[in-house]
Amino acid sequence: MSTSLLPGANEPDVNNGPAILAACSTMTALALISVCARILVRVKMVHSTGPDDYVIIFAMALSLTGMGVIIPEVMNGAGRHIAYLDPAKASAGLKLNFVTQPIYLWAITVVKISIALFLVRIAPNKFFKRLLWGIIVFLFVYTTACFITIMIQCKNLAILWDSSVKTTCWTVSTIRGLSYANAALNIVTDVLFAALPIPMLWNVQINPRTKASLICIMGLGVFACAAGMVKTSYIVNYGKTGDFLWDSANLTIWIVIECNTGIIAACLPCLKPLFKRILEKTSWAYGSSRSNNKTNNYSLHNFPSHQVRGSKYQSSVTASHITSKSAKVQFDGMGDNLSEESILPLQNNTITKTTEVIVDRSTSDGNSERVPWSKKFDISPERKIEDRV
Repeated sequence: MSTSLLPGANEPDVNNGPAILAACSTMTALALISVCARILVRVKMVHSTGPDDYVIIFAMALSLTGMGVIIPEVMNGAGRHIAYLDPAKASAGLKLNFVTQPIYLWAITVVKISIALFLVRIAPNKFFKRLLWGIIVFLFVYTTACFITIMIQCKNLAILWDSSVKTTCWTVSTIRGLSYANAALNIVTDVLFAALPIPMLWNVQINPRTKASLICIMGLGVFACAAGMVKTSYIVNYGKTGDFLWDSANLTIWIVIECNTGIIAACLPCLKPLFKRILEKTSWAYGSSRSNNKTNNYSLHNFPSHQVRGSKYQSSVTASHITSKSAKVQFDGMGDNLSEESILPLQNNTITKTTEVIVDRSTSDGNSERVPWSKKFDISPERKIEDRV
């Protein structure tokens, strides 16, 4: 075939391959760092993992697999006009381009399923849990249907990378319509997952800062939505001239950005304990530096005595007095902060704190005696939304 008849023959020989590799590898690396940090937090700090963690690992594995296919795809001409490529290399590039399609189709869906499972974990009631499970089932069924359409678009798929094959395929308009439908669904689900935490957590009694941070972090899914919109804009001209390797450059970049931005957004809410520890260490170091310039004098003054009157006796307890200068500490009296505390075996799955004080008791006959008094407090925290993040 004459070179002048090949797609892109009238265009300059421009190579967008390096741009594809730079953008895709950067986003994949950032997503991998996010997933590794998430697993570190869940295993080493929180000591708890859930289905959403395993699913996001699977999504990351798919993303890495896709990146592993993109690299040889670029080496075989992705981002260049077919007219300037060796036919065998162009055929290999087109075949690899086809392979990436089902990989990222499932990767993007698995990311969304992981986000849905995370929201199930923090959902405050059955309504939201059922809604999220319904979305998960729908995503799985719809993506399976899309995967089937990719695999049956031609009677012999080899025609997609070998023009010498004779077979029949669906029309270009049909395939493009399915691509639009899939892109639209991805955008809708991105918006849904970004907005759903607002009504879901609005009336939940949790720390306002925690609530705001969760809503904002989950809202980062909007960036994945934006990437999906940009990707959709490139579908319009994809394959119109038959120059698929050239047309796929921007499409590949934005598919990878959409997938890995979703992974990052899915991981960020789980990194709260890590961020908290980093901030605490930073604040401690800053506070220690400032304290070296001070005299290190601290005092906690006496609180008023509390009188307890009964029919036969009176009792009084005076709060503690604490004075500190440098490394010297003086304690006067006994209070809750200085009481003996012991860790006992779990009772009824709760943690108890025993506080013991000595009470000076004046009886009705005028005598005085000291009696020990103790009280157990259930200090096990109530399980909150923050504990499930």
